[in-house]
Amino acid sequence: MAVFLVFLTFVGAGGLFYYVLNIEHDPAIWHMDPLSEPQSVKPNSFRMAPPALTKEFVNSPSPIYTVNPTLMAKAFEGFVLSQSKTSRIAGSPDEGWMTYVQLSPSLNLPDYISVKFIDLNGGKSTVAVYSRSRFGYDDMGVNGERVMSWVGTLRSFEQ
Repeated sequence: MAVFLVFLTFVGAGGLFYYVLNIEHDPAIWHMDPLSEPQSVKPNSFRMAPPALTKEFVNSPSPIYTVNPTLMAKAFEGFVLSQSKTSRIAGSPDEGWMTYVQLSPSLNLPDYISVKFIDLNGGKSTVAVYSRSRFGYDDMGVNGERVMSWVGTLRSFEQ
């Protein structure tokens, strides 16, 4: 009986890993506006946005930049796509709105990061980012660290 339970455990774990490795990243589900996507009820997400532009909870207000949002989006895209296990699943820098998937280092669990560059007029712009985990209850701060790190690469554009 014990051997059978061990066998079932390995089969179940293998099935789970197969599922995670072959999961689809459907843009219709994950490419959401970071200003209006409802906040997760679980502590596995992080939002950076200008509080005046969203009704959703904001973990950190966005910086203000003194550069064209499209130029900033293109620079941002170059950095993001150089990150390990990261790809764009929807949008483009020319649109100023992209969604990326980044897989965790060991288990390949997906996190989805929607980013929107916003023209504030008068030569100013900002960014809204909503990073969330697909699986699990608590992300142990991973989404917040990612958002702060990724947006930190834009410091040279800050006002």
